[in-house]
Amino acid sequence: MSENGDKPAEAAPLSPNEPRYLPNVAYGDMGGVQAGDVNGDVNFYGNSKAGPEAELLARYASPEEILDAKDLFVAPGGFGPARAALKANGVVVLCGKGTGRTHAARRLLTYEAGLTTFAYLNRARPLVQLHADELEKGTAYLLDMSGTNDRPITDWDFEHGLHMIRQASCLLIVLFDHRDQTPVTAARHSFDLEAPPPVEVAQASLRRREDVDEAMLQVVKVDLASALEGASPDKAMFAARLAVQVHQKELDLFEALTKLQEEAADAVARWFEKLDIRGHAYSFAVALLENHPYEHVLSRGWNLDERIREAALPVDRNLRPRGVLEQPKIRLLHDIAATTEIRKHPTIDGQTEETIRFQRQDWAAAVFTHMWQQYPAAREILRNWMCDDTSEEARDAVARAIYAIVTTVPAREPLALVEHMASERAVGRRAVAVTVLVRLTENDRMRGPAEQAMRNWIRDGNAYPLWTVARVYSTPSPHRPPRVVLEMFTEIGKSRKFTPHNAVVAGVLPLLLDDDTQEMTLNTVVSWASPKYRRTGLPKLSIGIGLWVIGFYKQSRPLAAVLGTRHPDAVLVLLDHVLEHDVFGPQLLRRMAANARSAMWDADDASELVRLAQLISPDLDWWRRRAAVRRLCRRYPYMRSTIRRIFRTARRIQRSRRPQP
Repeated sequence: MSENGDKPAEAAPLSPNEPRYLPNVAYGDMGGVQAGDVNGDVNFYGNSKAGPEAELLARYASPEEILDAKDLFVAPGGFGPARAALKANGVVVLCGKGTGRTHAARRLLTYEAGLTTFAYLNRARPLVQLHADELEKGTAYLLDMSGTNDRPITDWDFEHGLHMIRQASCLLIVLFDHRDQTPVTAARHSFDLEAPPPVEVAQASLRRREDVDEAMLQVVKVDLASALEGASPDKAMFAARLAVQVHQKELDLFEALTKLQEEAADAVARWFEKLDIRGHAYSFAVALLENHPYEHVLSRGWNLDERIREAALPVDRNLRPRGVLEQPKIRLLHDIAATTEIRKHPTIDGQTEETIRFQRQDWAAAVFTHMWQQYPAAREILRNWMCDDTSEEARDAVARAIYAIVTTVPAREPLALVEHMASERAVGRRAVAVTVLVRLTENDRMRGPAEQAMRNWIRDGNAYPLWTVARVYSTPSPHRPPRVVLEMFTEIGKSRKFTPHNAVVAGVLPLLLDDDTQEMTLNTVVSWASPKYRRTGLPKLSIGIGLWVIGFYKQSRPLAAVLGTRHPDAVLVLLDHVLEHDVFGPQLLRRMAANARSAMWDADDASELVRLAQLISPDLDWWRRRAAVRRLCRRYPYMRSTIRRIFRTARRIQRSRRPQP
């Protein structure tokens, strides 16, 4: 028996709402899910879902953001060409971390476009799921993909999104950290920005104040200018706030320069010295869920505060609840250096919502890593608390936070947290691990450790880490060419477990759709049915994929039509493999028998019967089909009459459809 062959299958292999690409009956569970009950679909890049799509909008722009776009804007380098491209094409990609790209996007989508507001698209909703009928005609949209992996949007996604935006006569700006992240199809829409002069940005911020005077402007222009060299627009606006404090004698110049020059991590550490447990909990909640609805973040912060305090209690003591009127909102926001903004509600007309963020734009990542690094005893609490929120938006935030932990917090085993999540039964937690691993493999420093960890998980053979690896390798990347992906799928498929097999099928189907990888993928799947793999799980996996290749499921028939035309020999091998299986051979024949019974009044069933019959015997004339029918009758002697009736009916339907002379 193989290394993986003696490991038991999971009793409950899939999480609730997890897309199913394999029926349990193929894995010995005759009382479980029946053959047709798969709910996965065939899509490019393996981005299919069984559940509903995420909300289209994350939030609308706040009035403060619109006003800033008008009054505080200082044009970054490259702004002019980007403005012309947006006017001509309706879509622009802005690149360059720390260049003021967000401020530039707000300006382009409002003042420059003659509009009064814009909406932030939900980054958890892929562009390929964009529909023209849900876009409001003439509306401007901003998709902020900062902090994501090297290629967060595929060429296919961008082309689809571009078509939908133009069809609805809308505007779209996409933000990336680096131009290398831009899809090839978006290259002509992409622009690198250069940060505007920071002193000008700070002075523009000051000029909005009613009490501004020349002396206040001089604090920035003369006293703080040396500390602003090469600063981002966000840091320049922080300098403006410090200049006000200096001018009003609330802060001396030396302290202002010290604050301006210190890194965000140092500023956070200094600020946290005066926070209590509640301040720590709410700061962590805002750091994870910045720009999310205030009441949701408040509720999550309250829950984290209770968990931390409860963990410190003796086992025989109960937690004393906090007073509901103990701390007003204004004091809480001051304590954690946060602010709120009123925005138009993303889904209810005429309603508003309140979102929360830190006053400093660079604060969130620093707060998160500070808490994780300084309080190791609380890490289990923080990890479980983060993963309790199962929404798509929260998963994206958790993935970005864990990526920051792995790449910035010193650790002997930096991937221990990712491995723990990859081993969880809950598919949402494993999905977070997949996102983090994809980003780590596109980080030059972390690619080697991440790939070595995944190889170790394959060697160990545990089901959920294997599933995680399969989903990582289902994500397109120049670091994972199709040949390497198929080699990894082969290793994973040697396991006899249902969960990783289900993930491999989900990863193989997009490769079968791609013209460039179709033949190589099909040949690999055919090789899994060979006798050399008989002591592994690969023959069973090839049957599962074979069901999709022959069009056993309704959603797989378009794929089956393409493969049957281009690669008939490979399809025939997989068909024979399915027919030889003790469960799915009879199951396929029963499906054909049911089609034969309803063929007289159901044209779709009649067509499906003829299609499957011609896969088994291309020529349905009695003499030509005779050998195939005999072979099936010898394999399943108890179904002789059923098999003969199937082919007689298929031949009769075929004759009736011939054009009359």
